[in-house]
Amino acid sequence: MADVFISYSSTDKTVVMRLAQLLTQRGYSVWWDRQIPIGEHYDNVIERELQQARCVVVVWTQRSVASEWVKNEAAAAASSKKLAPVMLENVELPLAFKRTEAAQLFNWDGNTGHPELEMLFDSIGKIIGDDGRSLAAAGVGSANTSKPIRNRWWLWLGLAGMTGSLLLYMLFQNQMSKGFAILLLLLFSLSIGCTVWSLVKLYTDKQHLQPSVFLKMASPAAALLSLLIGALLLSGRSTEKNITVRIFDWKKNPITQGDVKIYLPEYVRTQSIDNMGQALFTGIPEAALQSPMKIEVSSAGFAGKIFDTLLRNTRPLELTLPHTTVVFISGKIKTAAEMPIRGVEISADGTRYYAMSITDGSYNLRLEEYTLGDEISLTTSHKDYEDKTVMLRIQSPTIQNQDIFLNPITH
Repeated sequence: MADVFISYSSTDKTVVMRLAQLLTQRGYSVWWDRQIPIGEHYDNVIERELQQARCVVVVWTQRSVASEWVKNEAAAAASSKKLAPVMLENVELPLAFKRTEAAQLFNWDGNTGHPELEMLFDSIGKIIGDDGRSLAAAGVGSANTSKPIRNRWWLWLGLAGMTGSLLLYMLFQNQMSKGFAILLLLLFSLSIGCTVWSLVKLYTDKQHLQPSVFLKMASPAAALLSLLIGALLLSGRSTEKNITVRIFDWKKNPITQGDVKIYLPEYVRTQSIDNMGQALFTGIPEAALQSPMKIEVSSAGFAGKIFDTLLRNTRPLELTLPHTTVVFISGKIKTAAEMPIRGVEISADGTRYYAMSITDGSYNLRLEEYTLGDEISLTTSHKDYEDKTVMLRIQSPTIQNQDIFLNPITH
């Protein structure tokens, strides 16, 4: 015994099949294809199914209104108060059925959101009654109605994955590692597969079709094809990378002068620090980045430093240099006539640091705990010459040719 018996003209079988599928998806058992068991009479089978069915859906079209079979089945259903008519075409109904309200699905293309379709389902539900099976069926129908929405979400998800992976690759292809590029390729391929799958589902659901083998294979085939093409492109991708080294002082201010050296397995590369406080190295072999690299940084006024680090990320490497703590001052002590003076003591005022001039008048003064920009005063002392104080601003860690001229003491 079926829940729903569908009465129709055989020429309308295609559209009736869609209606039967929707009723089945809502949980109803449907008798509609009129397959007669071997050994039984056609009339007896139809009469039995018609009587046992809990609801009879009569499909009115130009063909069915002219069919005596359909009109007789509709009359039997009306007399049993289980008739649920539906009009697929705007036709003149037989007189006996004009007063029975029918769902109007004119030129229906299988759209599950048609408002008259819900009216038909409500009519069937009232005839059959809201027992446990009807309540469960309502849940199935609701889930089926939401399938296109879910499929559209999968479509947007796939498109977002494709767009995101492409943008990331285009923006960072010169800096990303090979492993990260492979991850982006996998994401792109999966996104293509997801997009094709959702398009196939949207198409087959709209057409009420079962996906063919070709359609079922479209999604994995698209994902595999994109993966193979991407792998070929990556294999021909340049293996050279760019490295940016940024240099700061302890206050995180950029250091805008000096040099950076990187020690590669076969050679050494040197790059000047620009006015933005960074040194850019291009064309570095990717293989050289897989092991720790020695980087030497030098800048006037700062202590040179050697770093051993592993460059695996795509972000610039940031290094900090300490200020110079040792300053060297050299020059000669002379008379106005350019004669060298031996044995002159040169001291930095307020400190313990001093130096003595030698035979040619030259001296070398070593100062500690000074940085660029500091001001110091040097004072000379000799028994035969007047003391002299010279003010000096430290502009570099090494100050040369700082000559001092002394006047002899007059008696």
